[in-house]
Amino acid sequence: MSWHTGRLALADAETTGVDPFLDRIVTFAIIEAGGGHKTVTRSWLIDPGIPIPEAATAVHGITTEHARANGRPAAIAVKEIAVDLLSCVGSGLPIVGHNVGGYDLTLLHAELVRHGHKHLALSFAGIAPVVDTMVIEKHLDPYRPGKPNGRRPDDACGPHTLIECCRLWGIELSEQDAHGAEADALAAGRLAWRLATDPLRFAQFDGPRGVDRINPAHWPLHKLHEWQAETYAKSAASFQAYMRGEQRKKPDDVDPTFEARTQWPVADLPAGWTPDQPPIPATEREAVA
Repeated sequence: MSWHTGRLALADAETTGVDPFLDRIVTFAIIEAGGGHKTVTRSWLIDPGIPIPEAATAVHGITTEHARANGRPAAIAVKEIAVDLLSCVGSGLPIVGHNVGGYDLTLLHAELVRHGHKHLALSFAGIAPVVDTMVIEKHLDPYRPGKPNGRRPDDACGPHTLIECCRLWGIELSEQDAHGAEADALAAGRLAWRLATDPLRFAQFDGPRGVDRINPAHWPLHKLHEWQAETYAKSAASFQAYMRGEQRKKPDDVDPTFEARTQWPVADLPAGWTPDQPPIPATEREAVA
């Protein structure tokens, strides 16, 4: 039996921003689904302990006032979430999500350290297996442009965001439902199933080099996990070279000091990181990115 037909632990976080080391979790959902058993949803609303920026509220709808009045203390909630996820993998369920290894799990690990759960954080750093639909989807459709070009029509273009991936792979996820932890977790689970059952969906749009596609459904979870870690690291290294101007004939706006995160699914805390560091406001983050 392939992993995608068994029981899965679907996971997603909504947060105060986009930095997995400095931002905080606001909501988190874990949905056990598939395998012929009843779907079970567990979700958390968390008081992150810092103000929720208006830009983040515009995405997920949770205000600072609502989180403070109704959310669980972050120190308690992040421990519960991590224990829950470790229990899932201990029972043989893979953690499935979109960019879950590139973002959500790294953010949760930072939260564990921030709130003093250092021993739990050590265990969590090695969590496996993880199925990251962003890593796999990028591999199965690597030459997709963000905007139409001569090779691909309008409806076959778009970024590798969850909502665009769902549209392109034929999964229903509306703008209204997107950016809710439960809806996004469930959509990622459906996307994982589609990636496993229809990996050649965009084969007709391959570039001149073609694609050495894997079929995720044919791989055991431990092998798929290792392959994603290697693929993520290679992609990050390539992006780092690009940002440093090493892959551009006429480099402009280069940053010779740029360092991409190559660890997946949980990245180490950066040098100089401290638990009380506040998130960088969006405008300042953009200026220093």
